Amino acid sequence: MSFDDALVEASFEERIKKAYADNNRLRKRLLDKNELTTRTVEAVEQAVLEAVSMIDIPKVPKPRSRKLAPGTPEVAVAWIADIQLGKRTPTYDSDIAEERIDRHADKVLKITNMHRSASPITECHVWMLGDIVEGEGIFPGQEWLLDSSLYEQAMNRGPRILAMFVRRMLSEFDKVVVHAVIGNHGRVGKRGQFHYETNTDRMCYKVTETILADEIESGRLVWEHSEPGMSGERGWYSIDRIGNLTTLLVHGDQFRGSLGIPWYGVRKKVLGWKAMGAAGALPFTDFDDVAFGHWHQAVTWTINGIGVRGSGSTESFNDYAAEELAGMSRPSQRLMFVNPDKGIVTAEYPEIWLD
Repeated sequence: MSFDDALVEASFEERIKKAYADNNRLRKRLLDKNELTTRTVEAVEQAVLEAVSMIDIPKVPKPRSRKLAPGTPEVAVAWIADIQLGKRTPTYDSDIAEERIDRHADKVLKITNMHRSASPITECHVWMLGDIVEGEGIFPGQEWLLDSSLYEQAMNRGPRILAMFVRRMLSEFDKVVVHAVIGNHGRVGKRGQFHYETNTDRMCYKVTETILADEIESGRLVWEHSEPGMSGERGWYSIDRIGNLTTLLVHGDQFRGSLGIPWYGVRKKVLGWKAMGAAGALPFTDFDDVAFGHWHQAVTWTINGIGVRGSGSTESFNDYAAEELAGMSRPSQRLMFVNPDKGIVTAEYPEIWLD
């Protein structure tokens, strides 16, 4: 072997040794990362269990027996949209949000009892349309407009508020069906930055579902999540079928616009979804209505026979909405009644005032 050949071979052996060393170092880092991920998952699971154990929810009383009216059975539909729990303004905070959802429950039950004089109403559907939490990093400076952490919003107070509302419905209805969709304020980080399932609205719903596990097991409560259906899909919609009425539920951030509700954008999306559902291009059924929140305004619209409804928010004064959009609404939520046989909305209250 020549001197030059020896240098080449020595250099090659050094490169091999370095490659093995690099591989071992990277392998160790990967194992450490996997261990960290495992510890993180375990910590989150433990946090959820601790959060659930700290929430004190009274036992649900069974609905009292009542004489049913002789009319056609109807179904009550109570909306919960855009609580944005944790948001702090001059006239709004988490305490006020909780009071207003409790007041919403009062009014839903009071109005339902009025309608029961004409129709038997033993079932209630609850549509949770997202932005239950306020989030922490949705826009710059948001940290100065919060009164509680994302943990408190999604794992403690949010589930307590939702569970109390559902339990109050269970105390007056034989059956309650919940459909829960995610909102943009539940997002963590920028859109697309994290896993498509990662949304704190979804976490809040999951903790609430855990709290209500006994009611679900009894069959009196049905809980439907907008779960991701395929890889890369964030689970942004749900379909509720009330007899012959089929409604597509979305949060409303799918409608693009900057100055108030984008009417053209709503029309374009609704008609596009309708066509795709009817053609089987998406796993929608051929829906009759669309329900959404996000825009904090109660609206009712008909597009080529499709009922389109938007809900208000529990929030009151919003400085951004006043300055940039020149539009705010009184805190409100929606309530409506459906004839499942005919597949029609028989009565609706677009704005249940909550202030």
